[in-house]
Amino acid sequence: MRIKKNVWRPVIAAMLCLIAAACAHKTSASAQFNQSFAPFSWTRDQAVALVAKSKRSLDAQDVNTLAVAYTALEEKANAYASFMVEAVTTSSFDSARNAQYAADFAKAIAAFDHAFASLEATRQQMLAGAWVPSFAQGLQSRWNQYSGQIGKMTPQTKADLITALKRDTVWPNYEAIATEPLVGSR
Repeated sequence: MRIKKNVWRPVIAAMLCLIAAACAHKTSASAQFNQSFAPFSWTRDQAVALVAKSKRSLDAQDVNTLAVAYTALEEKANAYASFMVEAVTTSSFDSARNAQYAADFAKAIAAFDHAFASLEATRQQMLAGAWVPSFAQGLQSRWNQYSGQIGKMTPQTKADLITALKRDTVWPNYEAIATEPLVGSR
């Protein structure tokens, strides 16, 4: 998988922001969880941008190939997002499921990159997936640190956390990206 150097800048910047925020002051469990989803959100936003740009320039057969690749990625990303929402909702965290969802998501990113590279002749950036294992470990660490506080949150605070979690992690359906007419249908 080829990744241009500038792909890492936002991931590194997000991680530095997380570290700086953690060191600067002690925040609530809800705020800590919200801040930690930057790499997940950034990757989602990058994937959506890649798909939107590509949908506008590919022929019909390649658009279908892109749809299949993105849909598989979306499925794994949203399964992982659902796991995170479930953990907060139930105040319960399964380390083995976390590891499995992270591994499935990382594989889906690699598969998307492979399919995307064949369509775009690598003129564009690819998705970075190297952050997923450390994200999963960080998620486990944050859960270990804040699980007691999450279990004691008021229903409204927990609902707000779940809303933010969904906003920051759920990926859109392929059909909802770049909804204007495709190149071949004009």
